[in-house]
This record gives sequence, C-alpha cells and structure tokens, in this order.
Amino acid sequence: MKISFDVDGVLDTEQGMALARRKIANGDRVYIITARNEERMAAEVYAIAKELGIPRLRVYFTNGEDKWKTIQRLGIEMHYDNNEEQYNKIKENTDSDAELVEYD
Repeated sequence: MKISFDVDGVLDTEQGMALARRKIANGDRVYIITARNEERMAAEVYAIAKELGIPRLRVYFTNGEDKWKTIQRLGIEMHYDNNEEQYNKIKENTDSDAELVEYD
C-alpha cells in the first residue's frame, strides 16, 4: 500500500514515528508529503526520512499548497495528517483515504 505522512503534528511526534515504522515494517511504501517550504525547511524533513529509512525521492514538499494534488498524482492510498482542512480536501478531491490524527 502507498501511504503518506505529514510532518508537523504527525512525524514530528513519537506516535507518528511509531506508526510510520509499523507501516514500513508491514511492507507499505511510505512517503512524506509536507506543506513545508523545501528551500527553507528541508533539513529536518530529510533527517526524519533518513531516520525512518525513507528515500529522499519519496519526500515531497508542497511549499504551502494543498497536499491533495500531490497525493492524487502519486496514487497515495492512505494519508495521515493533523490538519482538518487538508484532511477534508483530500477526502473531497481524491479517491485516497485519509486519517485525521491528533498526537501530542
């Protein structure tokens, strides 16, 4: 399964990292899709990807744009995000499933 994770509020939490590790161990193809600006904020995102063993080629920055277009283009089947607006747009504009998460 092709699965993607947001960074802020998801992969920058222990719960989000643990879920990503479980999905990877399960054999899922895991991506990172973040609204962060690549030019200014790539280092932390790439560090998370490296820690999880996610290749840089599966890290996508939308630079403030909605994530649903990237999710649709990549054929992502499930996306985990903490942003209700992004969650709703994914559900409205794609055939992908999404889960709204609230981690500490």
